[in-house]
Amino acid sequence: MIRMVSKKGINPVGAGIVGAVVGAAVGAAAVALSDEKNRKKIKNKFNEYKKEGQKIYSDLKGKVEDMSSEGKKKFEEVKKDLKK
Repeated sequence: MIRMVSKKGINPVGAGIVGAVVGAAVGAAAVALSDEKNRKKIKNKFNEYKKEGQKIYSDLKGKVEDMSSEGKKKFEEVKKDLKK
């Protein structure tokens, strides 16, 4: 494994490799986005994943609120028992 940063500074070989990978990814993205069909596919997938993420967030939020409510009830019960 190539160490990117050392006491002497940034490793030029590692930086070159990272640059090449990033450049290839940007080039591939540019080619994919140049076609309108691909842009629509990407947009549709993004919206699909966004809806799924919003649903998961909503479900988790409800569960957390329920757990919080239960925790508060239990806390109040324990607090009453300690006062006895």
